[in-house]
Amino acid sequence: MKEYIEKLPMRAVKPRGDGSFTVVPRMSQGQISAQQLADIQNVVEEYGLSGIRVTAGQRIMIDGISASILQDVVEKVGPVGDVFPYKVHSCLGTTGCKLAMQDSMGLAERLEEFLKNYSLPTKLKSSVSGCSMCCAESMIRDIGLIGRKSGWIVSFGGNGGKRVRQGDVLAKDIPEAEAFEIIGKALDFYAKNAKPKERTARFVERVGVDAIKRAVFGE
Repeated sequence: MKEYIEKLPMRAVKPRGDGSFTVVPRMSQGQISAQQLADIQNVVEEYGLSGIRVTAGQRIMIDGISASILQDVVEKVGPVGDVFPYKVHSCLGTTGCKLAMQDSMGLAERLEEFLKNYSLPTKLKSSVSGCSMCCAESMIRDIGLIGRKSGWIVSFGGNGGKRVRQGDVLAKDIPEAEAFEIIGKALDFYAKNAKPKERTARFVERVGVDAIKRAVFGE
């Protein structure tokens, strides 16, 4: 069973403490096709499962799956797990919010693609908000992007959880290409100098935001 799970995409199946498993259908920016939704419903009904769970991380989870049916469920539910190692969250942006200044969902998809080649000391949480209302909570993410009429705000080193830290703003009102360049330089510096398992928030607290800015913008 372990070998089967390891061959699946990242985070496709999660073992539970009671010996059952959770299957995670693939979603991008909280979106799922009508066909996959129908496939999920059929699986839940066919195997008499309790239903689905919607997470804060824009995922659907199917819980309570026994080892005897796990492979069947995975094969019938459609695409599972994550394509990219560093998932990016977003609000609706101009796709469906009247307050939005920028296309946050589109940028989030491109940011996931941009981040896929990085190898970082630990997990990375990023989010993109389409306006300064910051509904995707970008300022408490490792990487945050916030849309304004004149471009993007880029923040770095935010963190939620028990030790909340607001990210430091590295740039304001810049185009997408420049935002990605700044993010790339900040991550390069972080990857080379962080301790194992050290999140960006703790890294910035240790080395100082000025060190990050020097790495990004020079002396």
